[in-house]
Amino acid sequence: MKILHTSDWHIGNTLYGKKRYDEHEQFLHWLKSIICERGIDALLVAGDVFDNGVPGGQAQKLYYDFLTSLLGTCCKTVVVTAGNHDSPTLLEAPAGVLSRLNIHTVGLPGEPDRHVIPLRGSDGKVGALCAAVPYLRKNEMVRLEDETENSDEKIIRATAQFYSDVTQAALRARETYGPVPIVATGHLFAAGAVRSEGDGVRELYVGTLGQVGADIFPPELSYVALGHIHGAQRVAGRDHIRYCGAPLPMSFSEKAKKCVLEVDTGDGLRVNEIEVPAFVKLVAVRGGREEILSALAEIADEDVWVEVTYTGEAACPHLEADAQDAVKGGRAQVLITRAMGAAGPAIKADEAETLETISVQDVFLRCLESGAVDEADRQALIDCFNEIISGLEDAESCA
Repeated sequence: MKILHTSDWHIGNTLYGKKRYDEHEQFLHWLKSIICERGIDALLVAGDVFDNGVPGGQAQKLYYDFLTSLLGTCCKTVVVTAGNHDSPTLLEAPAGVLSRLNIHTVGLPGEPDRHVIPLRGSDGKVGALCAAVPYLRKNEMVRLEDETENSDEKIIRATAQFYSDVTQAALRARETYGPVPIVATGHLFAAGAVRSEGDGVRELYVGTLGQVGADIFPPELSYVALGHIHGAQRVAGRDHIRYCGAPLPMSFSEKAKKCVLEVDTGDGLRVNEIEVPAFVKLVAVRGGREEILSALAEIADEDVWVEVTYTGEAACPHLEADAQDAVKGGRAQVLITRAMGAAGPAIKADEAETLETISVQDVFLRCLESGAVDEADRQALIDCFNEIISGLEDAESCA
């Protein structure tokens, strides 16, 4: 059986305020072509389908158009689990309808049997079982343990127990489907995972579940499809526990290769990286004024997005206008111009944060983190905020 592992699409993401719907549309079109070309039987999406909890109408349309485009193809089963950026209830809302199309969405942890999903191949037979585990939030882990103290150790122990319970449910399901492989999903920061520079995974979202070790995954699992980290990698050097990474770069400084993972369960596990093409080329230009303007002139006619960082000693107040003039009439777009060193903030470029580099959701969440907001009120405030942002995005797309 051939399974395709992908995650962290972040549909609705912006880069310095630049909307990326065209990139996501191209990626999803490419993804469908890969599924058809390689005869993929099942697709696993391991969290962060959307960039925020209440995605706008255009983001949701891209998602549902892609899912329905797979009907009638070789891909007979789709499993989508929620990530920390997703609203678990929004993902699960159409579950009753989607499940009839063999598209299964899992947003919240529940009874173990509910998380076991048969993966059917093009022949209609069950070729594997999926232990579909979404992003597990602290309050959910505490509730599952039936305790009020949410220390790191107890949360990690509860997470390990949840994976054990779901795996045991999958083993029981083998009585019906036979000794087929069991694959699991997860959306967490595993200990030993390496974050690449500028990967867009903010510390705010890493949290306690960043300390889980590879040993929390039961040995009966043939493969663990992880999301949350944006660079493709093995966990603790194990071939069967992997992050596929995000398909689009989240910043100009992110250098990691982008890929999806093809998992073949026949005759022993084989994992093949399929590189995702760059749908928009990101170029970072650094240096003094003349260096920057010369570099921009060379790429002005290329279809690229550019980040300009001025590192000169003297103040250069008109650099933003000069940079825009340098690419005027060409296809290159300068998204941001900023100064570092003596002429600007004395911090590294990759550490610089402005309101253009972080999402409105991040700003709001950081405000909540800095204030004394009760946990019960916190989620209600987040839901209201996301609903307002979604309404604004929908209004903008209709304008």
